[in-house]
Amino acid sequence: MIRRIFHLSIGFPATLMAVLLLTSPVYSQNTMGARSLSMGQTGVAMPSDNWSIFSNVAFMETEENQVSFYGFRYLGISEITDMAASGNLQSSWGTFGVGLHRYGFNLFNENRMRLGYKNQLGNFHYGAAINYTHVFQGGNYGSAGALGIDLGMGAKVIDGLWLGARATNLNQPAYGATDEELPRELAVGFSYQLTTRAFFTSELVKDVSFPISYRAGLEFEIFDSLFARAGTTTEPETYSFGFGYSADSWLINIAMQQHIPLGLSPALDLGIRF
Repeated sequence: MIRRIFHLSIGFPATLMAVLLLTSPVYSQNTMGARSLSMGQTGVAMPSDNWSIFSNVAFMETEENQVSFYGFRYLGISEITDMAASGNLQSSWGTFGVGLHRYGFNLFNENRMRLGYKNQLGNFHYGAAINYTHVFQGGNYGSAGALGIDLGMGAKVIDGLWLGARATNLNQPAYGATDEELPRELAVGFSYQLTTRAFFTSELVKDVSFPISYRAGLEFEIFDSLFARAGTTTEPETYSFGFGYSADSWLINIAMQQHIPLGLSPALDLGIRF
C-alpha cells in the first residue's frame, strides 16, 4: 500500500502524523487481518488464513467458504484507516477469492480490488491474483489506476512445517502522468506447528524501494479456541500482540501494533464460515 498524505489541513494530530510520515521512510504493508498484524505482519506461510487473498493467494482455504471484514486505524486517527473485506468460494476447478481494500480519507485514498485463484498438486499449492489499484488525490491532482499481477506458492514439507513465497506486482505496474510504480515485493517464509497449541511463523520481505524486513510471530492456544499472539518486524521496527477466538462458524481477532517511533494502532477483524 502507498503510505502518503498530500494535505496537512486535517487537524493537529493528523497534521503531526503527516509531517512524521513525509520526513521519514514510507513503508508498504500488503498483509491484512488482525491475526497477521498481531504476529508481526506475517502471512506468506500461513495455510488457510482468512486473509490469504492478500498475504499469499496459494494458501487460501480449500475446505470451506469464508467472508471476512477488517479495520486498522493508524494511531487512532480516522483519516488514516485501513478497511478491507475478503471472501473465497470453493469449486470443482479450484478455489476462487476476492479482496477489497480502502486506505485513506476524502482528500487522499487508495482503493484495491483483488481477484484470485488457487489450486494444488498433492502438497504443493499455487495461485495467482489480479490486483487493480486506484489512487485518488484531492484538489486538482486527479486520480489514476493500474493493474498488477501477483503470484503465490507454498508447500507442506512434513507434518506441521510449511514453506511459502509470494511475488507482488510482477508486471511493474505504474499509474498517473508521472508513471509512479506500485509497490513491488518478494516474500519468503516458513511456519511450524511447535506443539498442538503453539504455532510459529517467520519470513523475509524485500520491497524494491526499501531494506529487507524480517518478520516473526507466535500463536498460542490458551484454552480451546482462544488464542494469544505476539510478533515483531524490522524495517520498520514494530512490536505487536493480540487475541483471537474461533468458533465453528465464525471467528474474531483483535490486535495492537506499536510502531517505533510513531505509536500504538488497533486492529479488528471478523470472519464467517459457511
